[in-house]
Amino acid sequence: MTSPKRAPLNLNPARTAVLAIDPQNSFVHPDGLVARFGGNHEMMAATLPYIREIVTAGRESGVQDIWTQHVHYPNDSKWIRHNVMPHSYRWAGGPTALKGTWESEFADQVKDLVESPTAEVIVKHRFSAFIDTRLDTLLRMLDVRTLVLTGMATTHCVECTARDAYQRDYDVLVASEAVAAMGKEAHDASMWLIDTTFGKVLPTADVLRLIGGETIDVDYASFWTAG
Repeated sequence: MTSPKRAPLNLNPARTAVLAIDPQNSFVHPDGLVARFGGNHEMMAATLPYIREIVTAGRESGVQDIWTQHVHYPNDSKWIRHNVMPHSYRWAGGPTALKGTWESEFADQVKDLVESPTAEVIVKHRFSAFIDTRLDTLLRMLDVRTLVLTGMATTHCVECTARDAYQRDYDVLVASEAVAAMGKEAHDASMWLIDTTFGKVLPTADVLRLIGGETIDVDYASFWTAG
């Protein structure tokens, strides 16, 4: 059977969740680690209004929002178990978003949404939101089958989460303006990979239409290209 190149798509709000991945000070603030070490924090910060818009629309339609918070520990023994130097020591001098620090906190632009009693927060210690967390259990309890991914970084936590979601048989959508990385070239590479293999990348406007109950026509043969 040949898969169609174009097909209609709609969402069941009760079986959909918006996943807001790591919108934390370390990644989006001009005083955060990404900015201090030359990464494009502004590209990441630009996602925050889109994340707000998607989460707010989702709540109005009955879509659950789930926020992940990346946290490290200063005495985490995993850092000394490596023979190959871990990534964060290569460019940042050590792990970021340490537990209890300002860098680990959610950005002010979204903090009110995170603090809502309806929001779910998943603390994670690896790139993927599924590794050693309660996320998969929560999604199964809520009977969620489709994940709308937002957040950062496209190249790390977003891509790893998309991979793991796909391999657990979740449907994955990525809102294109609501994700970002430390550089555009790397961001585009991850977006292409997700769009061709692990899910579908759509403009935020189309994601909002889906969340609002519309059916849209999706071209599955048209893949992400650098804009």
